[in-house]
Amino acid sequence: MGLLEEELKKRSLPQILKSKNNGTVQDISSWISRREEIKSLLCSEFCGRFPGIAYKTEGRQVLMEEDAYGGKAVVKTISLGILSDYSYASFPYRLMLPKDAKQPPLFIYLAFTPEIADGIGEEILDAGYGVASVYYQDITADCYDEHQSGLGRFCTRNRFDSWGKVAMWAWGAGRILDDILKREEADAGRIAIMGHSRLGKAALLAGAFDERFSLTAANESGAGGAALFRGKTGEQIENLYGMGSRLWFDGNFYNYRKDLSRMPFDQHFLLSLIAPRHLYVSSADRDDWADPGSEFLSCVESSKVWNLYGEEGLISPDHFPEAGACYQEGRIGYHLRPGTHYLSRDDWRQVIAYRNRHGV
Repeated sequence: MGLLEEELKKRSLPQILKSKNNGTVQDISSWISRREEIKSLLCSEFCGRFPGIAYKTEGRQVLMEEDAYGGKAVVKTISLGILSDYSYASFPYRLMLPKDAKQPPLFIYLAFTPEIADGIGEEILDAGYGVASVYYQDITADCYDEHQSGLGRFCTRNRFDSWGKVAMWAWGAGRILDDILKREEADAGRIAIMGHSRLGKAALLAGAFDERFSLTAANESGAGGAALFRGKTGEQIENLYGMGSRLWFDGNFYNYRKDLSRMPFDQHFLLSLIAPRHLYVSSADRDDWADPGSEFLSCVESSKVWNLYGEEGLISPDHFPEAGACYQEGRIGYHLRPGTHYLSRDDWRQVIAYRNRHGV
């Protein structure tokens, strides 16, 4: 037994390849059934249920800058409306497209500010990529508002398994993808979802539940993101129960904050839903709150599902990474940046290098 396998054994994780009736998942066919079980479980006990009502999306261009970034790009501001028979919601996003590329690969980026890619748009543009950037609080406000803003009012609610704000941010990204595909201005086979910290959590949910994303990239997503809860240091479910983040997840999730052994899943379940598509997880060696070791181990454990498809998940040595380590060979990419909790230009460069390498 190798070092990483021993560490995972100590954590007593729920088995991802055991169905709820205790059957063993051994092939793609049985995994497809198990995948549906996991999706249902996470919607009930973690993120909350996505809207089950019929809806349609409609994007309307309200602004356009013809010569953005010194004439290198076109930037459009789109007002995106989501209409059901019972409700309506809308929010804007900004679409940056390089002028010298027809249907470029694209990032849908969940941003902390209204600036495109939180101010790093030109570097992404110069790498040949477009960006659809949405300020996350335009989807729903990040505060204890009893779900009275944005998508929080889109559906009726209960206090058990109604969707939390992380799921709303994720679902909002999917509605942007609806509009992008209608516009036919980007390469439909190379659209990635990316976010940092709480928005890394949202990016993982978006990529897990929407198979149209070619790559899911989560930077320092920590608790409720890529990091395993069992054996985790730093942020715990009890911390997420604080007023600043209590509405991020559904009510049932917080029943496990005092006893993780009762929780029928851990975060490798979430990562596994992305298989066999591409996943990129990045950490920082001094980000103790997120716990890079637990993010890394989640990638190791979830790789079993990629193996069912005959693909390699994370390809790495049999030890925890040191600062500066970067593993990009497999369908799961990972790097550990020196430093603290932050989405840096170096993190962007690594994700772009991974996309270039794998053509996703």
